[in-house]
Amino acid sequence: MPYTTGAVYNPSAGTSHIDRIQISCLNDSIIVAININLQIFHFLGNNFTRVPVGEALFQVNPQQLVVQTYSVNAASYYEAQINYYSAVNTIVNVFALDAAGNSIGRIVQPELTYIDRLTIINT
Repeated sequence: MPYTTGAVYNPSAGTSHIDRIQISCLNDSIIVAININLQIFHFLGNNFTRVPVGEALFQVNPQQLVVQTYSVNAASYYEAQINYYSAVNTIVNVFALDAAGNSIGRIVQPELTYIDRLTIINT
């Protein structure tokens, strides 16, 4: 089921400026592995053009936590899109971190917005 954070504002400076995001993916199943696809985007420039900056496809074994980190330091806005397969016992959260690694915000799974598909990335 694909989900998105939507476009999240990143102030250009100050104590609320986000340096990077960490996406935690927990498989709460005791039996079944899950497959997760992450896509990370920046919105830059005067027109806030969506620019892909990261993509990962990986498996999370039962009772395992996998954390992926992506830089969003240069972004005016950022977006994380998440799709997971093979299990319903998946818990995904997005944490915003400052340059020192302190958590300054989070988007928990119930706050993610369902979308019909992940954005197609042309390479």
